[in-house]
Amino acid sequence: MTWGNIVNLENLEFEPDTSVGPNYQYALAPAALSSKMGAKKLGWNVSVIAGRQFSCPYHFHLLEEELFLVLEGKAILRQAGQYREVAKGDLIFFAASPKGVHQFYNHTDQPFKTLALSNLEPFDICEYPDSSKINVRKLKKIYQAGSEVTYLKDEENPARYWPDQHLNHEAHSK
Repeated sequence: MTWGNIVNLENLEFEPDTSVGPNYQYALAPAALSSKMGAKKLGWNVSVIAGRQFSCPYHFHLLEEELFLVLEGKAILRQAGQYREVAKGDLIFFAASPKGVHQFYNHTDQPFKTLALSNLEPFDICEYPDSSKINVRKLKKIYQAGSEVTYLKDEENPARYWPDQHLNHEAHSK
């Protein structure tokens, strides 16, 4: 037996997403676990967001639910136009609806690490309110105003959607 169904979180190798280029403010470094471990219906990964960086564009799913467990560090969560700090031990659920719209910003200089869990829905559609885009998973295409576009089109500067008070200081209470 190879024991490919067991992974120790202390021994993960994180791979920064270099496909977005060096000039973007997203610094998500995931360890893609579910595909490596053979999952078909359940998705999960452990991700690290570097200090002063964003997780990914502000988004929500229409068919996939997401659950995050903060393993290390602190960040500001932007959800449905509200902001709050989340920290180690927080369990955060995002519904498959516009109410589940979210994005993390690591407002500290320390790594922010999460375990993300979701159902893998092949027909999911993901919407990006800041840039008015949709991602049609089955087609593996992203659209804006009816035209196919790249993933980070109009997402180059996510800070413009955030109040300065949540971007420029470390002390932030729940």
